[in-house]
Amino acid sequence: MVILSVVALGCQEKKKQTEVSTTETSINVSTNTSDSLTIDLVELQKAGKLKKTIIVTVDEDPVYHGKKRYNAIPFPELLDDYSKIKNLQADKYQIIFECEDGYKPMMPLQKFLSAKSFLAIGDVDAPKGESWSKIIKDGHEMKAAPFYLIYQGVSSKDTDYKWPYNLIKVHLVSTIENISLLNPRDDATATIGFELFNKNCISCHAINKIGGSMGPELNYPKSVTEYWNQNQLKKFIQNPASFRNGVKMPTLANLTEKEIETIVYYLSYMSNHKLQKPE
Repeated sequence: MVILSVVALGCQEKKKQTEVSTTETSINVSTNTSDSLTIDLVELQKAGKLKKTIIVTVDEDPVYHGKKRYNAIPFPELLDDYSKIKNLQADKYQIIFECEDGYKPMMPLQKFLSAKSFLAIGDVDAPKGESWSKIIKDGHEMKAAPFYLIYQGVSSKDTDYKWPYNLIKVHLVSTIENISLLNPRDDATATIGFELFNKNCISCHAINKIGGSMGPELNYPKSVTEYWNQNQLKKFIQNPASFRNGVKMPTLANLTEKEIETIVYYLSYMSNHKLQKPE
């Protein structure tokens, strides 16, 4: 269905070393273990594990919309040191980025590993006396701290790659046990709706507790299609601001009326495929 907006990341440590240029470019983990599927970035920083940084330049930053420099750590090093990634089949896992505000973008782990990624822990170009430059999104000021995920050699226009800021944790989740559970197998239209939902909505909204928490859960224990008139729901998705003053959910201008209708069809389909309530 709907998505509420975007994200969060940041943190600061200013240690200027090698400069790398880019073209645009639930589970807790102990800070000294490599047998987990979750990395708690905030705890790593508290333990002093995020001090060895390099300066990374992003020529076309999709969040700040310009050239930016960051104190950052190569992300693969964090995965190697603090997760069980070496024991996983990357093509069978998703990587989920958990942000402080509930935003949870995800992408295939194998695709993520194919790019050169960095965890930015500080903004080199921030105004004097500040840790991060301000982020303005759809008229709202967003919090960059504590961490921001950036890339080398990835176009800012490639929406398959996620650039979450306000990042606090990273999870490695089996595709079969996670996103595949939401994919209809017996209804072609619902499958198309799922693909649209997965691309546009799941970072902010959960279905059966899978997805983001920035916006409301849409299926459990009651589907949004059970308490919203479906025609009104379609209009809300098309233009949230016409329903609610100050709404953070963006207008999904990239979706056609037919695509929105298909997303609502999927939500209706999922209303008959809910989590079982505990006895």
